[in-house]
Amino acid sequence: MKNITLALCGVALLLGSCNQTAPVESTPTAAAPSAPAAPAAVPPATLSTPPVNDTATAPAPAVAPSKLKEAETLKLSFAFKPAPNPDDPEHPKTSAFLKVQGSQPQEIDLGKFASKPDIVDADKAKLAGFPSGMLLGFRSYQASSGTSSDLAVLNVGGRRLRIVQRRVEETASEPGVFETSREIPLPPNTIVAPAKK
Repeated sequence: MKNITLALCGVALLLGSCNQTAPVESTPTAAAPSAPAAPAAVPPATLSTPPVNDTATAPAPAVAPSKLKEAETLKLSFAFKPAPNPDDPEHPKTSAFLKVQGSQPQEIDLGKFASKPDIVDADKAKLAGFPSGMLLGFRSYQASSGTSSDLAVLNVGGRRLRIVQRRVEETASEPGVFETSREIPLPPNTIVAPAKK
């Protein structure tokens, strides 16, 4: 009987010692997750060098001079054509046109005049009081009334052509004043000059 009691006590002690050691061994394991994790090794170049954006830093390509469009020179001249005169069929009028020669030619109607106009050169223009710096000009004289019709073409800032006209009475003490009759826009990157005769 004593032997059985001693055996039971030994088993109880053995079990008690096993239960006491388990929590001691498991304590470090439970605390391990709460410990701060060591930072991962990062290459020094990654921390100090920012990413490069090639699109933002690449310079814009320069335009090659050969691709720039050269300025086009437009040649100006007058053209005169007979026009019917219902009021006096025996004395037809003359239709005047401004011809613009270039990649996009134009023929601009300037109106009808009593007689075929005479082209005014630089010397005549100065004597007759035509605008300075005009490109082209002419005068149409009507003998029956003693009235002249003057017309001049001016270049305004390289952007448009200005047509100016006036009437000159022989009996007037002073010639009339030129007034703008119309303006014609010019294409971009163009130069205008009188056509060579």
